[in-house]
Amino acid sequence: MVRAFLAAGMVSLLVFGTGALSRMSDRRNNVYGRDPEPTSRTVWTSERPTGKVWEKLGSGGFIRIGTPNRSGGATLAIHMEAEGTRLCGLNWKGWYPVDACDDATPFNSLAIRIRQITNAPNADLVVSLTDNTKAEGKASNSFSLLQQGGIRYITSEWQTIVLPLAEFARDRPLKLDKLWGIDFENSQKGIIEFEIDSIAFTSELPPMLKFETDGKRIEGSARLLTHDGWAIPETIYGLCGASAEKLREYDLPLTRWGGNTSSKYNWKINADSGAKDWFFKNRGTPVAEPSENNWHRLIRDNKSIGASAYLTVPTLGWVARDNRSASYSVHRYGVQKATEPGNADIGNGIDASGLHVRNNPEDASIQVGPDFVAEGVRHVVKNVGRASDGGVRYWVLDNEPMLWHDTHRDVHPHPASYDELWTKTVEYAEAIRKEDPTAKIAGFCSWGWTDLFASAADEAGNNYRTRPDCNRHNGMPLGEWFIMKCGEYKAKRGKPLVDVFDFHWYPQELNGRKPYEDKGMNLSLNEYRLRSTRELWDASYTSESWIRGAGDGKPAQVIRRIQQWIARHNPGMEVALGEYNFGGTDNITGAIAQAETFGILAREKVALGFLWQSPEGTQAPVWQLFRNYDGRGGRFGEHYLPTICDRRELTVHMARRRSDNALTAAVINRSLSSAADFTLTLPGDHNVQAWRIDQEHGNRVAETPDIPRTQKGILKLKLPAGSVTMLVLKE
Repeated sequence: MVRAFLAAGMVSLLVFGTGALSRMSDRRNNVYGRDPEPTSRTVWTSERPTGKVWEKLGSGGFIRIGTPNRSGGATLAIHMEAEGTRLCGLNWKGWYPVDACDDATPFNSLAIRIRQITNAPNADLVVSLTDNTKAEGKASNSFSLLQQGGIRYITSEWQTIVLPLAEFARDRPLKLDKLWGIDFENSQKGIIEFEIDSIAFTSELPPMLKFETDGKRIEGSARLLTHDGWAIPETIYGLCGASAEKLREYDLPLTRWGGNTSSKYNWKINADSGAKDWFFKNRGTPVAEPSENNWHRLIRDNKSIGASAYLTVPTLGWVARDNRSASYSVHRYGVQKATEPGNADIGNGIDASGLHVRNNPEDASIQVGPDFVAEGVRHVVKNVGRASDGGVRYWVLDNEPMLWHDTHRDVHPHPASYDELWTKTVEYAEAIRKEDPTAKIAGFCSWGWTDLFASAADEAGNNYRTRPDCNRHNGMPLGEWFIMKCGEYKAKRGKPLVDVFDFHWYPQELNGRKPYEDKGMNLSLNEYRLRSTRELWDASYTSESWIRGAGDGKPAQVIRRIQQWIARHNPGMEVALGEYNFGGTDNITGAIAQAETFGILAREKVALGFLWQSPEGTQAPVWQLFRNYDGRGGRFGEHYLPTICDRRELTVHMARRRSDNALTAAVINRSLSSAADFTLTLPGDHNVQAWRIDQEHGNRVAETPDIPRTQKGILKLKLPAGSVTMLVLKE
């Protein structure tokens, strides 16, 4: 047991009542994708109260191992009375030997059994983990039970709180295979106290946070408009990273390899740079020969199960010199705002006054050109064949070039312009095309709304007000200008330079909240997350974020806008949503937003789509629902059929499946508070099966039994609040 007086916070947690760990594996038999019986490893328990403690608790505070508690057990007692931030921690290994640790990587979650001794309604506890690497600074993210866990009150009854282990280490140097301690923090006033009975790692996933329902029901109906439709490319279900097991389970034909690090990827030595995301430090596992690099491993793994790659090549002009150097040495360039944990000589390139450090780009990088990329493509073709022979289907021209001056300012401090983008596009695309004329090429990889309209050079020190670079190009939006140049090239040469227009999209911050990054049950945040998918297509939706006042001031409808540019300047060019994520992985909105995105991509005739990075939490079962809902290959159809629905809270996406001519319909209830009475009208009568993701089944796809046969072409269905239902209709 652990007894504690604390609070403050950060991420996604959940609470179960007494005995919850023994009940977590009690799943309904009709839930597909059920995990095996959970395993766990207890690292601290009141039955074996071991370890050592530390504290900065101030007057009246203490932390003690083995203090008798009210129920006769031995607790770890933590008492806090002083004002200000109060800190303490437990090292369950006792700091000895120095390499003592527990490996948490086989597990999904950290489970803490807790109850409150005081009666403070807002009493909170913030936890973080520690490893034995002794890195400088804080290695772990922190988690607040109240703020991010959706917990209203920590009661006097025992509760088991389950926290996602991976989130402790996300974007942090924490080593989950070398854990040996847990830290506690609180910044509240007054006396607060908890008891903790055990700390364990478990294979259980944190349960889904649930929204309160209002008991009301909405009514809505939809009908099939026509049996004429269009093909849905399987490439809209893409990921930016997935195991071979998931590729096989979901039958995915393509994965993307890219991101910020790919801009400086040196394929010859298998090294890249963490760039601005990680102290401009080079990294990568050395290889004996290029055929063992990350490109080749991905290509071989994908090819072994019949999949291919959407592979990024560097066009930045610089790649990593090695796998260990960094661009901003403190010894060389002086004191900087931050340094890498555990390495005081690797700075972040911002000096003590807040200005960017001017560095020598050759400290960590070497200059390369189109020949370097051409040689890499040639090496891939030699080893795995051309695209037409099962090689790489798509080569992608770098990543978000209009952010190079920020992400890669160590080698490209000057903002990229219209002309630089086009010059590099021509040089690198022609070099790639020469090596594999059967592959497709994608560009320019826009980072979002702003660079569809203006180049990085247009910022001009005045936040894009004057746009001098855009004005030099007849005031044409950068995205449209790029498409026009590609069309002119194709008309002149009789063949395309770039086959695919690639853009990235994330919902933007509103009222200080970020849908992609932020978690929790704030209703306005979660409802905004669901509305923000409309930016992809809806001409009647006005963006609610800063986007509304940027660009041309019109509704974003970004997919349809890009398609209009293509129709005007370069018919036949494909569209790829090369990177996106709407977040919400800790509650049902993550599943709803992802299902909406699949439906939008299918309806809007987008050629490719790639979630960044792999589906997490509630996103993951959406791939099951669309690609393997029954565990036997059942999936959403391949031929999209238009429908019309009379309620904005409801969406229907329908498609016919080739294998058995079944109609499949993804029916979404976006209302987080109200269930729906739904009516679907379509020609003929059908037997109906249904699978569903909802708040009752958590991160699972569940079959919904006893769906009645349609009567006179009408199906009546009850939809839970916040749910995605896959209907399969067979005559």
